[in-house]
Amino acid sequence: MIPELALRIVQVGFATTVQDQGRSGSAHLGVPVAGAVDRRTHDLMNRLVGNPSDLATIETLGALIVEALRPVVVARSTDASRHTLATGDRFRIDAPADSVWAYLSVRGGIEVDPVLGSRSTDTLGHVGPAPLRTEDVLDVGADPRTELVADHAPDRRHNDVTVRIWDGPQHDWFIGGREALLARSWLVTNELSRVGVRLEAGEFARTTRSQSQMSSIGLVEGAIQITPAGEPIVMLANHPTTGGYPVIAVVEPDDLFDLVQTRPGAAIRFRRA
Repeated sequence: MIPELALRIVQVGFATTVQDQGRSGSAHLGVPVAGAVDRRTHDLMNRLVGNPSDLATIETLGALIVEALRPVVVARSTDASRHTLATGDRFRIDAPADSVWAYLSVRGGIEVDPVLGSRSTDTLGHVGPAPLRTEDVLDVGADPRTELVADHAPDRRHNDVTVRIWDGPQHDWFIGGREALLARSWLVTNELSRVGVRLEAGEFARTTRSQSQMSSIGLVEGAIQITPAGEPIVMLANHPTTGGYPVIAVVEPDDLFDLVQTRPGAAIRFRRA
């Protein structure tokens, strides 16, 4: 079946891209996994419209407005609900009040040409489709022929964010190790993107072992690097494949999406996994 034009971007909003579950197996080429920064919500919006979880959605920081070019079934994380749009209907997507990233799914999935097995936009290495722009027109894939079983997703939001962590490869480069992370709460700064999120600075006294020059090492999603200024940076979906800052800890994958959706100025705490 030939994909059909379904949506027009009326207002592109902020940091709006096409994302799926990412491209694995290319890190040795320097290509990040990319994919949705909050795969949990991406998957949930796909389920609301009856899509397999690996179909592409639209990810945005908000202020996105789309217009239906034909009748379509969509779901947005703004209200965690499914909607049916008629031709000409306009639809706005914003992050919920206590979240950062929002997702729009369309029954059939956003249809763009895959690159290295993924339809995700890699904002770091510029692999995959270009970031969306106003007046872009998007195709949608074939109807998955699945039953629609729910029109609203459960509310997963909460105010107190506690994130489990594991020791990183350089955890013993700091006096007290990961206890330096556990001892206090941390504020999320406004320096965030698909690549990572920076937390406010702390005191990280280094051991004598860490005084030598560090070579670049491989990075994984959720790795917490400590900058020379003492700022923890948590690597997100579009993180570089290597880095030169010591990794004190790694976030438990199931908890990473709670951290991703924590707004700037809010506090998080870490605990042992």
